[in-house]
Amino acid sequence: MIHSIFIENYAIIKKVEVNFDESLNIITGETGAGKSIILGALGLVMGQRADSSVLYDSDEKCIIEATFKAYPKQVDEMLRELEYDVEEDLIIRREISANGKSRAFVNDTPAKLDILNGLSSLLIDLNSQFEVTAIQQSKLQLALIDALALNGDLLNEYQTNYKVFQKIVTELNAIEKKEIQELKEIDFIRFQYSELKDAGLDTNEQVELESELKLLEKSEVLEVLAKETSFLISDSEASIKERFDELYYKWQDYTELNTEIDNIIDKFQQLSSLIDEVYKSSESIASKLDYDPSRLSEIKDRLDILYSLQRKHQVRTVEELIEIEDNFKEKIEQFDGKSEKREKLKKQKEELYKLLKSKAVELSKRRLKVFPSLEKDINKKLEVLAMPSASIKVDQKTSEHLLSTGMDDIQILFKANLGASYLPIKKVASGGESSRLMLALKSTVADAMELPTMIFDEIDSGVSGDVAGKMGDMLKRLSNAHQLICITHSPQVAARAVQHLFVYKSDLKNRTITHVKSLDQNERVTEIAKMLSGNPPTTFALENAKELIQS
Repeated sequence: MIHSIFIENYAIIKKVEVNFDESLNIITGETGAGKSIILGALGLVMGQRADSSVLYDSDEKCIIEATFKAYPKQVDEMLRELEYDVEEDLIIRREISANGKSRAFVNDTPAKLDILNGLSSLLIDLNSQFEVTAIQQSKLQLALIDALALNGDLLNEYQTNYKVFQKIVTELNAIEKKEIQELKEIDFIRFQYSELKDAGLDTNEQVELESELKLLEKSEVLEVLAKETSFLISDSEASIKERFDELYYKWQDYTELNTEIDNIIDKFQQLSSLIDEVYKSSESIASKLDYDPSRLSEIKDRLDILYSLQRKHQVRTVEELIEIEDNFKEKIEQFDGKSEKREKLKKQKEELYKLLKSKAVELSKRRLKVFPSLEKDINKKLEVLAMPSASIKVDQKTSEHLLSTGMDDIQILFKANLGASYLPIKKVASGGESSRLMLALKSTVADAMELPTMIFDEIDSGVSGDVAGKMGDMLKRLSNAHQLICITHSPQVAARAVQHLFVYKSDLKNRTITHVKSLDQNERVTEIAKMLSGNPPTTFALENAKELIQS
């Protein structure tokens, strides 16, 4: 509830501080005294825009500060979410400088206007006969019906699950959208990966094949050369080995003649060993070389595959091809992992959908049960509020999709006159009719739901006498559980006040200033009497005022 509001340098208000009672606060005063200016100042706290034209003194800044106590829990949740301090009291301050710049604060922390809008929607419900009121919105209409149907716990369960459902749907849509974008790419990657995998790549294979290919391509020449070498070294007449040995033995006859001859003998021995090794190697090569055209073709085909893959992927080695293959494999696994996650999310979505639908059906059944009693109660109250031909009807349609509140599309339809068609409130109800309808609805559900501070701006316009008294009674009953602030010109409504605030003007140094005063019992009698008969009030009006207050 609003505990107090401090207003300085705003419109024709120099400085005013107003404390409100937690139940029914009535504001009265002559036309033009500044009653609506107080609401205008409150509107700035609620996040409305303003400029320097609102300043009383153009050289000074305007300050409007509202203090709230015992406010709804949702406010604390919102403050924590926005990382604002949560205090026992909530203080919202608005400052407008002489140059028109505006600043806002929540518990002394700077805030943007949309934050003020969000907070005030939980704190204040402004019902003005000149505005499209919240009752015209299906969201509030449904909230009122749910309150009567005692749907609080079931709706909370539904909405908790619905948030999870929406999160899954969002995540699933993102995965599927990305899959569509990646599908062509991943198909091509699968093809390339399959091509590399089927190639059976091995790190050393290419080097070994290229070496074998070179050998095979020269095999015929090498075989001839190896055989020729073997023949000349050992197998021919007067072979190199034979001629060499003859020379060796001849030199041996002269050993120990001098050291130089001994050295020659040693060299002959070394050369003999080398010649033997050359012979053995050439024999080995000759025995191994077996020219095989089919093997040569096989190697060439295999190398063509490797070279083709390297050209395709713009690399030079098999190692790089293997690295690309591994990369393709990782991408495919990631994509397939998303597919698995998608299927898992789909299953969760289906299970949650069944649960939500069952809860939505239960919510709908409960709502339908209260339609007749709601229509009956509201229509009776409208008759009391001088709208005997007006009535409401609740229209319910079932949505094909899950909504945040179930599967019901609910509208309260209204007709003001006999023979008229039931239509949405915003299409047919005037400002005054909407305000009275709001009062009738809220007084019907007041005990069933938590409502913010309600402000009614002249909802009794055009109503007087007994009807105004009944409207006052309705406001009084509503204020037993909720804070109300009502601007009125009706003495019957004013008489129901728990706190009566009187707004008046005075002239100071060629300027008009608005003041607000909380009236005591005697002052209330006098003020209501003035509203009944004029100023000064008659004796009869004073007595009548006392009776109104006592009643």
